Amino acid sequence: MGGDPGQELFLSYAREVARQSDIVEVGIPFSDPIADGPSIQASGVRSLLSGTRVRRVIDWCSELSGSTPVVVMCYYNTIHRMGEEAFASSLVDAGVSGLIVPDLPLEEGSSLRRICARMSVDNILLASPSTGQERARRIASSTRGFLYVVSRYGTTGEGTSLPVQAVELVRSYRQISTLPVAVGFGISSPAHVSTLAAAGADGVVVGSAIVSRIGAGQTPGEVGKFVASLRGSTLRAAAIS
Repeated sequence: MGGDPGQELFLSYAREVARQSDIVEVGIPFSDPIADGPSIQASGVRSLLSGTRVRRVIDWCSELSGSTPVVVMCYYNTIHRMGEEAFASSLVDAGVSGLIVPDLPLEEGSSLRRICARMSVDNILLASPSTGQERARRIASSTRGFLYVVSRYGTTGEGTSLPVQAVELVRSYRQISTLPVAVGFGISSPAHVSTLAAAGADGVVVGSAIVSRIGAGQTPGEVGKFVASLRGSTLRAAAIS
């Protein structure tokens, strides 16, 4: 989460996580994060209270993107306030590779997708367990960079076990996607990563398990070791954090 656990410390954590990952996802804090559970909500509150603003997060991304591909995650209100063209342009200037907007449905995102495609920013789309087969195919054909598969119903958050449908979701989406398939929501242990990799996932997205450790006061080095343990458990997946 951009700006957490404070503007002075954020880059120390982000650089350590990026060092252990193939892609680093940076969130822009928002007051109403409808896709996020308690850990990321708390992280966003800490960031906002420290004075973090949108353009500052994008500036931080420019400091990370030279060594590791950066994907920005934010809610559509943030983009709408700045304007789609201006927002995408700011990502290009910062060297950002991709954009995830979890509250922008496929049917309403064509304008942003066109702008991102023109500016060579991958607009990464999400598919969930409730996505019907025909709509899943449209999402898989419209996403860029990779297909983000949501492993469970509900919001983000650490899970003690993988949802029963996660493995089958990976297999089904692998059949319809020509791009890499990455799985997120509830992925929080090396065992989770190993299971998903064995099922054919190309990547895993880990957020809550990282920001909760930051919130608990772990050092950047300790958080980095946790990310390294996730990556070390992969069979063929690239760890996305």
